[in-house]
Amino acid sequence: MLFLLVGYPAFLLLQGVHWLGFACDALCFPGYRKVKITAPVFVLGIPRSGTTFLHRTLAEDRKQFTSFTSWEAVLAPSITERKILGALRVLDRLLGSPLSKITEKLLRSAAGDFQSVHEVGPRAAEEDYLSLLPAGACFILLLAFPFAAELRLLGQLEELPDEKRERILNFYRKALQRHLYCHPGKRLLSKNAAFSSWAGALREIFPDGKFLVCVREPTSALSSQLSALSAARSLFATDPDGHHTAHLFSRIYAHSFRVLAEFVDLAPPSQVAVIEQSDMRAEPAGTIRSALDQLGLACPGLTDNLNPGHTSAHRHHPADFPVDPGSIKDCMKPAYEAMLRSSNRSTVSRSRA
Repeated sequence: MLFLLVGYPAFLLLQGVHWLGFACDALCFPGYRKVKITAPVFVLGIPRSGTTFLHRTLAEDRKQFTSFTSWEAVLAPSITERKILGALRVLDRLLGSPLSKITEKLLRSAAGDFQSVHEVGPRAAEEDYLSLLPAGACFILLLAFPFAAELRLLGQLEELPDEKRERILNFYRKALQRHLYCHPGKRLLSKNAAFSSWAGALREIFPDGKFLVCVREPTSALSSQLSALSAARSLFATDPDGHHTAHLFSRIYAHSFRVLAEFVDLAPPSQVAVIEQSDMRAEPAGTIRSALDQLGLACPGLTDNLNPGHTSAHRHHPADFPVDPGSIKDCMKPAYEAMLRSSNRSTVSRSRA
């Protein structure tokens, strides 16, 4: 709670700076609104299913792809801020990078125990849903305010009122346009494990988009997520015993599995590929390359040197974070298995082609 009392005013001040930057963008860089987002690639899926590993592996192909980095998403979502901070970075490098070192230290310190769950670094490819923070529409805010109904609905986008949903989607599209304005000639690579319920809306906005959907066995995925959230619960002191968080994320996961299964079933195999975490862990290069081939994507920088068995530094014991077996069996397992069947059908159809 002390963290919120101290950090929240600073957070609000930072968002005010961002909105000032957006106003300057409209005056100084109005051309960003004309930027076309052509054939973007979205890494979606169930949280804790390998989305970060997949995203950062593909993001290594910097000649083709561009993704938000941590500093761009959190510190400089506006073009104006990026121009100013870009100039400061040049000066900083001439002085031996003292500001960069301080910023990196602050980011890592703020991340705290979350580093073992999701490595944070100022130049690391990051989830661009963080660019929604100025609009109060970033799902991560739910960790600080787990009882906020509007934040909870960000994980169930179709249930938001039409006007609010369109406003959020429009803000997100402009965020992507600003990013591509600063990285011309690149293809957008977006990763958002919190965007499961956004898949259909993103396909409507970007009909030429490609979607890589990561999935994981429900019990393992949900227990890993609850374990990963322990540090945040301690930091914000909003749900000490974790019962509300467990109930909340069980509902979110059930909804995510169902919506993604419907999305995978309706979309053509040439636009959506499913990747199971255990397959990617056992044979990362082959699994990723197969999914890219299905979508007609090339990634020349992808090598066979990816380490099989790669896992995050986060460790947890599922028994310490029990989940409702009824919810798993009735709500999540059928959708999970349906996506795997869809993936198998895609593999068969490609082999016959």
